[in-house]
Amino acid sequence: MTDDQTRELKLLCYVNWMMAKKYDDEYGVRDMEALKNVVALPGGGSLTCFLGERLSNRRDLYSQLGWFVYYMIDGEPFITRNRAMVLLMLIWTLNYYRLEFDLETLTDFIVMLDPLKQGNSDISLWLSNNCR
Repeated sequence: MTDDQTRELKLLCYVNWMMAKKYDDEYGVRDMEALKNVVALPGGGSLTCFLGERLSNRRDLYSQLGWFVYYMIDGEPFITRNRAMVLLMLIWTLNYYRLEFDLETLTDFIVMLDPLKQGNSDISLWLSNNCR
């Protein structure tokens, strides 16, 4: 694992812990390998959009977010609050990049997302069409 991937793992674990504490849920990692898949992009890359790095183009951003959403929902690495955490991280990132989006539409998309029918490229495409 790269240093960036390690920092991203720590960030995701911290966010999961904060959400679980707020809602009085269980917290912790259910599957560490699934969590590592979330931050390990092909070619040794990582989710730099969560580290505050300004990506050179939106296609890279949507690609990273599509990867993140797919592997967080498909692998369910945390004991609880996986979809809520996906939504929170998406909202933070989209706001950070000053992209406009409809919160209700985004929420419905995440809640209804079926990773068996939609792959990470489908998710990236949806984000690029709905978050500008």
